Amino acid sequence: MGKKIEELEVEVDELALSLVGWQVENVRARLVTDSFDDEHFQEIVVSGTARFLREDWSDRFKRGEDGDYPPTLLLGLSPVDRPELVSYTHALLETIKKAGKRPVRFSKSSSTWQCSKPVKPEQIRLQVTSFDLSETDLDLVWPSSKTKPLPVELIDETVHEAVLLKPTTCDATIVGKKREGSLQIRLGGFAEFGSARELLADFFAMEPWRGELGDDDDVEDECPFEVSMPGISVEVLDGTDFLLDKWETALYGRVPVGEGAALPSRQPRWITQCSFDLDDLSGEPTRVVVRVLDAEDL
Repeated sequence: MGKKIEELEVEVDELALSLVGWQVENVRARLVTDSFDDEHFQEIVVSGTARFLREDWSDRFKRGEDGDYPPTLLLGLSPVDRPELVSYTHALLETIKKAGKRPVRFSKSSSTWQCSKPVKPEQIRLQVTSFDLSETDLDLVWPSSKTKPLPVELIDETVHEAVLLKPTTCDATIVGKKREGSLQIRLGGFAEFGSARELLADFFAMEPWRGELGDDDDVEDECPFEVSMPGISVEVLDGTDFLLDKWETALYGRVPVGEGAALPSRQPRWITQCSFDLDDLSGEPTRVVVRVLDAEDL
């Protein structure tokens, strides 16, 4: 019996952080283990300091007024040998004004997990990172050793063509035992966008009162403007094609076209994760359908 505290190595994704204006310092983490005979209870505690450098956030795919929130600072947790089981959670939620005024301390604890054999620090991968756009309802959770992948069907139902979501990660995994387990869906990738004129055509199409973009319309006369990115709909189905549950996110992203038809210098990175408690579902999930939808359809 007793408590054991061990230091954990933390990876800081400095490139990803710098692209969206975050500067992170003094990030430390501890693995805390409480042992009672042959049962062990473990959790991870993270502490650090972050500052948002608004001037470094040059390519913006979400709004950036003082009262708005910058791209979310995230913590990612996964086993070293199972990086695909990463769960991202929010490390800090603060407005641009406050986060840019001074360094902000943050602290985050994982959910506690029970095990007969303690997890060792070298088995844990812990990362601090950020994406241009992120939406996650996961906690900082250590995955159970019992996992089962489910097939995922990806369907792009968008009509507008100037901005396309290109997933590089698209998986669904049942984690844990049936009663206490969950279905976790992880999606992420890039958003590709076309020329300023192609974006303007979609901008007109999203605003029907404008009519159609004509050959004589000058793109620069309409600048600046912005085009909303597509969003994601996740459907959980059983073996009879019964819809057990559904989750949607608009991502709330945009591609800005600046004065003189200036476009962002890079493609935005996005991540979205959601979780369904198995005990809350009215059947056994057997597959997942992910639909990419136009923003106005969400």
